[in-house]
Amino acid sequence: MAFAKGYDVSDFQSGIPGDAGFVFIKATEGAHTEQAGYKQKLAVARRRKLVVGHYHFLHAENPVEGEIDHFCRVVGHVPQGELLALDFEPYGQNVSDAHATQVKNQWLAAVKRHYPDNRVGLYTSQDYWFRTDDNAGEFLWIADYVKPGAPRIRAAWKFHQYTDRPLDIDVYHGTMQELREWAGATATKPQPQPKPRPNPTPPPHPWQGLQLVSRAEWGARPWREPNGSIPYHEPRKGVKIHYLGTPYTFGPHSTCAAYVRRIQDGHMDFDKWSDIGYSFVVCEHGVVFEGRGLKRRNSANGNVPLNEAHYAVCALVGSSGSTTPTWDQLNGLRDAVEYCQKHGPAGPEIKGHRDGYATVCPGPVLYAWVREGAPRPSGSGTSPTPQPEPQPKPQPDQPTRRQVTLGGLQYGFGARGMHVTAVGRALVGAGFGKHYHDGPGPEWTDADTLNYADFQHSRGLSGSDADGVPGERSLRALLRGAIPLATVAHAKVVDSARRDPGAPQGATSNPDHVLTVELALAEESLLDRKWVDGSFGTKTVTAYSQLQKRYGYTGMMADGIPGKDSLTRLGHAHGFAVE
Repeated sequence: MAFAKGYDVSDFQSGIPGDAGFVFIKATEGAHTEQAGYKQKLAVARRRKLVVGHYHFLHAENPVEGEIDHFCRVVGHVPQGELLALDFEPYGQNVSDAHATQVKNQWLAAVKRHYPDNRVGLYTSQDYWFRTDDNAGEFLWIADYVKPGAPRIRAAWKFHQYTDRPLDIDVYHGTMQELREWAGATATKPQPQPKPRPNPTPPPHPWQGLQLVSRAEWGARPWREPNGSIPYHEPRKGVKIHYLGTPYTFGPHSTCAAYVRRIQDGHMDFDKWSDIGYSFVVCEHGVVFEGRGLKRRNSANGNVPLNEAHYAVCALVGSSGSTTPTWDQLNGLRDAVEYCQKHGPAGPEIKGHRDGYATVCPGPVLYAWVREGAPRPSGSGTSPTPQPEPQPKPQPDQPTRRQVTLGGLQYGFGARGMHVTAVGRALVGAGFGKHYHDGPGPEWTDADTLNYADFQHSRGLSGSDADGVPGERSLRALLRGAIPLATVAHAKVVDSARRDPGAPQGATSNPDHVLTVELALAEESLLDRKWVDGSFGTKTVTAYSQLQKRYGYTGMMADGIPGKDSLTRLGHAHGFAVE
């Protein structure tokens, strides 16, 4: 039987091989992570007229609604004939098989409701196929590394991933013509294109006024005591305007509450704040979401005196993607300001986050609007004097946006992964974190570049050697000698696990390979970060043993010496390959 050939790719692959007839492109992971290269690969696949699939890697321990909303927001409009898939491999996630199965089924059903004209299916391993029920949505994409087209299951399948060397390669159970017909788009049928978003213009009706969504209505988590309930002690002088400072794309209003929940999760779980940092958040549809509200002191303006002096109102506007506020959003921001002034009460000041604090927030467009007095946009029917649209002002000393590859991993603006988080944490630990607003995270932002430049300057570097983009020598110095890798050698990791514990404290035999594994163990909360040092010592052996037990191994199979299967599972969950 003839099988159509294709691939599945993520940010760990630079492109789509030329012999692909179809491709599945990773769009998202969990409730927060978006693939930096997703849109570029998608454009290439559509231009080449491949059959396209979009997939999401599930974190079953998260509330599934956030995972669904995040995927749908990032993917957006999907033409008929393109596929949607859930990558279901909850290895290392602290959930039962029954719970993971329930979450999987909720995701499949909800995404199908959102995309009724597209086929929605399941990717999983042979192992998890036997551990779950038989619901794969509308198609099963099975991973089993055997002969192409001969997976060791009895269930009907549509796609078979049969190897990961040198890439994840797949076959379809039929020819390319059959695949196009099954997917819903024949070779001669034109592909509908997403409608371009118009420039923000006033709708044909006056602005309706304040639309306030309470914490209970958007599903806020309870704040943590004692800091979460600290009241304002002094009168507020006014309001400071913020933006996200990260990539953001406008989407349907049905996804906005989920994005506010995502902000709160990031502030509470990653930054360890007691609640979402802002007083209010305003989406692109002009709706005002209550954050800490009028009475509880915000934590977004930079320090306690700054937080005490002004409310913090954040617009869902990005540093890239959707960077210009909409007509509705400017009205919503004005509504939030007037609500704070009337009911806070707050004084007349309207400032940007950058006023009094070293940051580029709220970005050039919003800051120009603030400097003009934060007027309502022309045509809203509520402003006595029409005001010009805000125009961006040039930003001096724009941080460099170039990238480099070290150890097979990308560094620089837009790079993503646990290695980026590791660099950010190391910078903070070394005293070079002053440019972070929300703390280091898995995406390299301008704040990472500025902090890294400060670190380079501290080492006596200058010019292009101190532009905030790592070189190998400075990166090794920051990370205490070892750097993360995109691919680790199983044999070298095993060698280190056998040699390092018997050597003097801190001895390293294959530090780069070991550091990559240790970072993943720390992400699994199995290894204290102070032992992430490139040495596979007794602490790391113990942590790896706990991982093996979590995966279901016992006895000698859980002795802390990495096996190929467990190491591959760990790498799949945390973004490195195993050879």
